[in-house]
Amino acid sequence: MKKSIIMIMAALMAFAVSSFAGPKKKVELKEVTFSVSLHCNNCVKKVQENIAFEKGVKDLHVCLEDQIVYVKYDAAKTSEEKLKAAIEKLGYPVAGKVEQEGGHSHGHSHDHSHDHSHDGDHKH
Repeated sequence: MKKSIIMIMAALMAFAVSSFAGPKKKVELKEVTFSVSLHCNNCVKKVQENIAFEKGVKDLHVCLEDQIVYVKYDAAKTSEEKLKAAIEKLGYPVAGKVEQEGGHSHGHSHDHSHDHSHDGDHKH
């Protein structure tokens, strides 16, 4: 009895090791920059807090000044269409994609948001 338990444990360990040692799948990261109607810092914050946790999102930058949302994502887990739908579900219309010069996306790590009021011209 003891011998069979040891054999089962050894077989399970061998299986576990072989599954971890297997070839890693290559992650296909894609980038997209959307033109999004953002009104204030609260809009930026809402997009950052929600889209960052969408499945497959690896990097996210939201720029109030330029009205853009840059997303780097795992193409196996999400798509441009799903990301666009997620932004629009938050209440922010996506006007389309922004093509960056030379294929370079909006890759700096800060946003251009600034404080201003809208005197209640829209809801958050």
